[in-house]
Amino acid sequence: MATTDALSVIDRQAAPTRAVESGTESIMWGPALGGSSMLTVYRRTVDRGKQLRLQSATDYQLLYIARVSGIGAVLFGTESNVAEPGAGVLLSPGEVAQFDASGGELELLHLVVPKPPAAIEGDLPGGPGYFFNRKTLRALTDASGGRIRRFCAESSVRRRDGQRLTPTNAIQAGEMHYRAGGGSPYHVHAGTNANPMGAAHCYITLEGRGSIEVDNESLPVEADALVYIPTGVPHRFRAEGGPLDYFEIQAWRSFKTTVLSEEPLGLKWFYERESPADALVEWNQS
Repeated sequence: MATTDALSVIDRQAAPTRAVESGTESIMWGPALGGSSMLTVYRRTVDRGKQLRLQSATDYQLLYIARVSGIGAVLFGTESNVAEPGAGVLLSPGEVAQFDASGGELELLHLVVPKPPAAIEGDLPGGPGYFFNRKTLRALTDASGGRIRRFCAESSVRRRDGQRLTPTNAIQAGEMHYRAGGGSPYHVHAGTNANPMGAAHCYITLEGRGSIEVDNESLPVEADALVYIPTGVPHRFRAEGGPLDYFEIQAWRSFKTTVLSEEPLGLKWFYERESPADALVEWNQS
């Protein structure tokens, strides 16, 4: 029987941190902390007046702006974009991005994922990467209305023009918002034939407090913590004492999910309507 002892909860203050040229670097999860080789998670700050330049070599990298305290910019390709919460870049192998903190500090999540094998990618091209922000990403609401998510990397999500959001199965990642009292179903993730060990699965809390349940046990989770859930451990995440905002990661994006609780409204998710008169469009998760 699984227990909460199978989980890893890492508070940001306890994460190994060092000073770097651009600001600070904290390792929240990865092989150096006993984690999966499929995912390394850094929390970075870029000090005012500094720049962070990153080039992806043979891996995929996702950078997500969690907080800003002034004016900044994200340079990707030939474009310069506003550095704001919820914005960032997915880099495919060989691509470069730069984060400029010209008017105040930037706080970033930085994910590094190795290139997945062909059996996981299927017919996806693997690239190119892209810039994203909350204006360009489509929100999804679950059937209960208690949860809202906005993927910044997910190959099955469609842009408004019908094209795939993400051209790779290297990673699934994005924001999740729980309204007060909201929570996920009790569920478990398993591996696939292409990825027998399953995905490296993390929650990173941004605002609010939550709790994670395994069987009849529960662990409190404060803001700025990372929760790692091993494959095969059933779990449920809940908001406690108000709304909860967190960032969810699965890498590689090749896993099976089984729901273990009764959900009267099912597990359907719907794209946010462009206007109130529009019909609901269900997200096809396959």
